[in-house]
Amino acid sequence: MKKKQKTERVRKPKQVRSKTKVKKVLEAGRKCFVKLGYAKTTMVKIAKEAGVSTGTTYSYFKDKNDVLKKILKEHVENILQPAEAVMDSLNEKSSLRSTLKKLIMTALDSPEDVGMDKIFHEQIMKDKELQALAAGYRDRGLDICKKLVQQFGNKKAKKDLEASAQIVVGLLDYCTHVNTLFPTNIPREKACEIGIAMIIAYFK
Repeated sequence: MKKKQKTERVRKPKQVRSKTKVKKVLEAGRKCFVKLGYAKTTMVKIAKEAGVSTGTTYSYFKDKNDVLKKILKEHVENILQPAEAVMDSLNEKSSLRSTLKKLIMTALDSPEDVGMDKIFHEQIMKDKELQALAAGYRDRGLDICKKLVQQFGNKKAKKDLEASAQIVVGLLDYCTHVNTLFPTNIPREKACEIGIAMIIAYFK
């Protein structure tokens, strides 16, 4: 019963002032999750970091998991939308190498994203709602890679479209998270160079 009442209190920000408060809460959530970890982060701590009351925080978010989901959505949209724009802009003069470089650049971790990526991956393993969100985002990533195969792939790659797209997604994911989620002594630039070369070789 209490859970239902809390859900009913949550509202969408419409005014500039409300949107500013939501932005502050999301930024505070990022800082708390990265600094304290998911388990030790609370709505009270997020509210304190944001400089707003705990009641204000609960008026826009059900709980800290809801804050995490909104951060995840914002994070992924900042990657997928530019990547989808790259694919929409392709023409007959576009090259595979330059397209791959552009796709990688849209997804490279910034220093502030590294900690959140780790939180996302840890919590996605435990939370079904986050798993469903991640599955939807992965489908969009696969669609991007399917278009890549259809535009640049050879007959064999196009015939095995689903498998080819899965392979490309995996390689691009590694390139964009090398030395963050995937620790290695290989410099990121070198890893991306090898990843791109592997995709080009597969497509020939």
